[in-house]
Amino acid sequence: MTPEAQIIEAMFRIPTKEGVDVDFKLLDPQRQVDENLTGRDLVPKARQEGVSSYVLARFLAACLMYRNTRAVVISHDMESTQRLLARVRYYIDNIRGPAPVVQNMSKNEITFPKMNSMFYLGTAGSRQFGRGDTITHLHCSEYAYWPDAPMLMKGLLQAVPMSGEIIIESTGNGFNDYYQRCMRSYEGKSVWAVHFLPWHTFPEYTLELTPREEQHIIKTLNDENDEPQLLAAGLSPGRIAWRRMKLDEMNYDVQAFKQEYPMTLDECFQMSGQSLFSHVLYVPTDKWMREELGYWILQGHPVQSYHYVVGADVSGGVGRDSSTIEVFCIETAEQVAEYTNNKIDPDTFGHKIAAVGKRFNTAYTVVENNNHGILTVATLRDIYDTSMIYKEPAQKRGQEDQRLSKIGYKTTVRSKPLMIGRLRGLFAKEWTIHSPLLRTQLSTFIEHESGKLEAQDGCEDDLVIGAACAGVGLNKAAILASPQKFIEVPPVDPFMLDTILNELRGRNDEYPVKPQWETM
Repeated sequence: MTPEAQIIEAMFRIPTKEGVDVDFKLLDPQRQVDENLTGRDLVPKARQEGVSSYVLARFLAACLMYRNTRAVVISHDMESTQRLLARVRYYIDNIRGPAPVVQNMSKNEITFPKMNSMFYLGTAGSRQFGRGDTITHLHCSEYAYWPDAPMLMKGLLQAVPMSGEIIIESTGNGFNDYYQRCMRSYEGKSVWAVHFLPWHTFPEYTLELTPREEQHIIKTLNDENDEPQLLAAGLSPGRIAWRRMKLDEMNYDVQAFKQEYPMTLDECFQMSGQSLFSHVLYVPTDKWMREELGYWILQGHPVQSYHYVVGADVSGGVGRDSSTIEVFCIETAEQVAEYTNNKIDPDTFGHKIAAVGKRFNTAYTVVENNNHGILTVATLRDIYDTSMIYKEPAQKRGQEDQRLSKIGYKTTVRSKPLMIGRLRGLFAKEWTIHSPLLRTQLSTFIEHESGKLEAQDGCEDDLVIGAACAGVGLNKAAILASPQKFIEVPPVDPFMLDTILNELRGRNDEYPVKPQWETM
C-alpha cells in the first residue's frame, strides 16, 4: 500500500452508493491500481469501480503530504467535472483529524497555502496546459470521450515532469487514441503500464441468491446471451443474475453491455459487433506469460510428444505493420505462442520463425509470401527443414517445385476469403485462444463495403493473418503428426483363378480386358 493509500484509509471518509458515510477502505480494483502504479498508467475498466474516487483521494492526500504539489484532474464534460469537485470537497469537509487549511476553494481550484499545493479540476478543452505549466499529478478521467483528445493531451503531457504521476482512466469508446495507447502498452511497445479492470472480479457486481434461485439460473441459461459459456468460465449464478439485471436495463443490447462492463480488453474497445469473428473460443489464463518483448508463450509448452503448426505474417519492419507469429498445438487444439514486432526486418524475421518452429518440435510452418514475405521465405528455406514449410500445390501429380514463388502462402483476392473462412470455423468450434491481443484484433476484423476483409480503420490485423496462415497448414500438419499406418497385404497365389481374373481387369474396371486384335 502506498503512503497516499495509508492516508486515505486513516483519514478520509466516503459516501456509499446508498448514501451512507463510511470510512474510506480501498476496494479490490482500487487496491490493484494502488499497488501497481508506475507513474505512467492507463486504466481501461468497467463502469463505477471507484477508480476516479481513489485517484481524487490520492491526489488530495499528495497535496496534504508533499510541498509544491500541483494536482490536475480533467474530465470529459462540465457535469462530470462538477461531480468530481464535489467529491474532493466532501473529502476535505469530512476528514478525520485536523481540518486542512484551505485558502481558496473556487469552482475549479482548491489551494493549500501551508504546503504551497494546488488542486485543479477542469473540463477537457476549457484550459490549455503547456509551456510554463508544471503538473506533478495528472488524472485524465473518461479520456476515451474527450473531444480532440490527442491534441489536448500533447500540452498536458509536456507539463508533467518524469518524476510526476499520470493516470489516464476511462471506459472504452471504440478505436480512438485511448485504444491505441492501451494496445501499445499491452504489446510492450510503450513506457506506459496498462491495468485492465473487468466487471466480473468487482465484488459489488453480483446478487445474493438462495440455493433454489441459483438452480433456477443454471436451468434457464440463455445461449444467445453467452450464459452457458460464462458459467463454464467460472462466473457464479449470482454474477449471471446481476448481468441479466443490467441487460434488462439495456434492453438486452449485449454489445452495449460488453462495452460498459467488459470482461476482456477487446470488449472494452469493441464497436458495433460487425466482426467476422463473432464466436471465438477465448479462455483467459494466468499461464499465458510474456517471455520477452512481444513474445508470449503458454506455460507447459512445447511438449516433446506434441505437434505444432506455425503461421506467420510478414511486414517491412519500419514501425508500421507488425510481423507476427501464431503457434497452435495439434493435440490440444489451442494457441500456445504468439510473437509480434513492428521493427524486425524480413530477413531477420525468417531466422525468428525458424527459431520458434524448431523450439516447437520443428513445427509445420506457413508463411505469407506476399511482398516482403519473399525475402523471409528465402531465408527460412535455407535454415529450416523444407519438408516442414508450406508450398503451393504442384500443378502436376508428383511434381515438386522448389521455386521461391511456390514456397509459402500467397494471399490473393480469391485465396483470402478461403483462409479467413476456415479460420472462422476453427475459432468458433475447434481452436481455443488465450491472447487478449489476438482476440482484440479478431473483434475488429470486418468486411468493408468495398468487399475487403481486413481490420476496421485505425486497427490492426497482423495477428489475425498469422493465425489464418496457421489454419491453412493445419490439415498438412495433422497428417504429418499422424503415425504412418502400414496395411499388411496377405500373400496371393498367382496361379489361383481369382488372381488371374483380377489381373485381367482393365483400367476402367472393365472385365475382361478386350482382346488385343480388337484394339488394332
